[in-house]
Amino acid sequence: MEKIDKGLNWLEKGLAIVEKYKFKTIFKAVIYILIIAGLVGFIKNPTWVFDKYDEWKAKQHDTEMEIRHQNSEKINNLCKNLLYKTGADRVMILEFHNGNTGEGGLPFSKMTATYEQISYNSMPIAHEYQGTTLSLLPFVIQLMRQGYWCGDINAIDEIDRSFCYRLKSNNIGHMASCIIEGVDKPLGILVVSYDKLPENHNCQETRENIRHCALEFALLLELNNRLPSK
Repeated sequence: MEKIDKGLNWLEKGLAIVEKYKFKTIFKAVIYILIIAGLVGFIKNPTWVFDKYDEWKAKQHDTEMEIRHQNSEKINNLCKNLLYKTGADRVMILEFHNGNTGEGGLPFSKMTATYEQISYNSMPIAHEYQGTTLSLLPFVIQLMRQGYWCGDINAIDEIDRSFCYRLKSNNIGHMASCIIEGVDKPLGILVVSYDKLPENHNCQETRENIRHCALEFALLLELNNRLPSK
């Protein structure tokens, strides 16, 4: 009973203080005390703040990199599934960028192959499409206007002879390609290619598969692009 009385007395004193000095005044006083305590702590150990900031940045970076790795794994799995569904020899994603400095809000000037999945008998070619200048590729510029293209590689000769020659040198005979559209700008190109077109190939079915996957790729690439660090 005595403890209860003491508790009530402290409560009455607390309410009396709040009533006398008002809550805002007390709140300001607490803030000032915390600020002063922080300044005193900083003076005694000035590196503490910077150490904590570095720890926070390191954790943030690790989290961002983990998200990137998870997204990359999802993209590679989607490429494998698309390779199987279309019976293609290769599935490749060419991402748009502006050199080594990132987007920076500028129009895209280059593209780089960032993902590639190949069939058992095919050779990888992604290393040959690194930092390719878009202004040298009329086919890609036309594709960005049309959104989708499918056909024999020889048909590209009239549009872009240099690019046609490069594709042939990679042993590609038939190709379907689709722009990967982001929220406010195109993110890259999804390419499904065949060294030799299968007898049971269905262009319309391939088109539907590619467009569906392009939407899924767009979500993952958009998230990667919005992460603040590489």
